[in-house]
Amino acid sequence: MAVNINDALRNEIVDLLRELIPVAGVTGFEDAIREKIINLLEPTGLQMSTDHMGNLYGTVPGKKSGGTKLPRVMICAHMDEVGYVVSNIDAQGFIYLYPLGGIPEYLGPGEWVSLHTGSGVVQGSVGMHPPHLPVTGQREIFVDVGAQNKAEVLQMGISTGTPVTFTHSFYQLNENRVMGRCLDDRMGCAVLIALLNTLSTDPVEAEVTGVFSSTEEHGMPPGSGPSYVHGSRGALVAAMKIKPDFAVVVDSMVCSDIPGIPTHLRQISLGQGVALRLVDDLAIMRPPMRTFLKETAKSAGVTIQEGISRSYTDTSAIQLFDIPVATLGIPLRYAHAPAQIADINDLVQTTQFMKVIAQKAGQYLFNFNKK
Repeated sequence: MAVNINDALRNEIVDLLRELIPVAGVTGFEDAIREKIINLLEPTGLQMSTDHMGNLYGTVPGKKSGGTKLPRVMICAHMDEVGYVVSNIDAQGFIYLYPLGGIPEYLGPGEWVSLHTGSGVVQGSVGMHPPHLPVTGQREIFVDVGAQNKAEVLQMGISTGTPVTFTHSFYQLNENRVMGRCLDDRMGCAVLIALLNTLSTDPVEAEVTGVFSSTEEHGMPPGSGPSYVHGSRGALVAAMKIKPDFAVVVDSMVCSDIPGIPTHLRQISLGQGVALRLVDDLAIMRPPMRTFLKETAKSAGVTIQEGISRSYTDTSAIQLFDIPVATLGIPLRYAHAPAQIADINDLVQTTQFMKVIAQKAGQYLFNFNKK
């Protein structure tokens, strides 16, 4: 089952990104993006459901081969994105923000932001101190929506807890490269939707449940320090609910092919294929899984990279339930920035690789149980 760069699949993934990226989904506030994904999957006729954590499930019955029970495969991509919530509003109408997820500390000042209220989106600017003014003390992250006082802000529907995103959307840079606010992990959602579309008409020998998980980003501190706290609570609930035999997590993998990274520290490059995320702050890929993925990729003609990353993915929660997990990282430049860049060829190969992994999951389990 060798892969090829399928033009129809390329176009499908680009169209899906164009649909998904404009929709806000700050971690813990995934309702709008979940509804968008439900709408995109409705033509497949999949059985879909949700839970109290805000996860979305879509299951494709597998193609039976004889009387063998099909393995249950969970493929997980997180819906949420990093962002902010309103933490306070002062008497002058300035709005203060609390970061959700690992937003680099130098981001914010001068950026356009969207405040997502119950009655619509309000635009604002993250305030900055121009060089003309002397500033002392801590620099707060605050937003100006043009209000003259707190009452005007409240009348706009903005209050403590209102989610906030950067005002950026999707842009196709050229034939292969795309840019978007939350490619982490809407590109994972796009390839999972594309896979479920394919499996709905061409199933594999596995029952596949796509999980669009919530709150993956919640728990990663701002800045770039180690992950001392544990996110991925949505995936944890999903793993308890489904009890799969095998899982695949598809997320981003930071590219190190950019200026400022020493040559000896460069691992992952854009456009060079899907990455196996071998080690991060909370998960280590087991050697049998690494061997299985490398052999599967070779047999399918999939180009892979291998790397190590800070932070965590949904794998860190799923593996706690004694579930073998394949962690795939789609190469991404500028993760958690307002403008992230990915290569469509990497997304196409990831989609095709996931289908082959799902097909061969039963073989992995058989070989493991033989020992």
